[in-house]
Amino acid sequence: MIGWKSLTDEEGQKLMEKHMEETMYQNNIEQEDRINGMMMCSAGTCSFEEQAMTFEYPVKNWMVNRVGQLHGGIICTAFDQVIAAVARFYAGENFAPTVSLNVNYVRPMMEGDTLVVTAKATSIGKRLTHLAGDAYSKKTGKLIATATAVHMNIDTDKEHK
Repeated sequence: MIGWKSLTDEEGQKLMEKHMEETMYQNNIEQEDRINGMMMCSAGTCSFEEQAMTFEYPVKNWMVNRVGQLHGGIICTAFDQVIAAVARFYAGENFAPTVSLNVNYVRPMMEGDTLVVTAKATSIGKRLTHLAGDAYSKKTGKLIATATAVHMNIDTDKEHK
């Protein structure tokens, strides 16, 4: 976002909340027949001051592997959605593709629980944004997985000239 550093915490918080609302609409309505919509994420919280967002994902039957545990690919997808939402917020009008996403799995999670994923920007540069994430079980509060990611800020107007 151009000039996000000059925003007050109150202004930034309002913009981030609007961004989360738009992201929920894009994921759940505009992409309802794609993986983003199928995951049925809901907005948790966001903090402009902490540069963080939290989404929640109900763990449904189609998301589990053959032993009934949440599939690692679904956990990775959840991280990708939340981390990308934070990266896109700070990229503003720019495109912010994923450069790298690393996930560490800590413990299994079962169907019927809710995966709570928080992503935070740890470094926001002109071209690269570094982010980190944690995923917890809503039922137990235990850590399920962690992630780190890098997103690139691409000014699509300049890149295509």
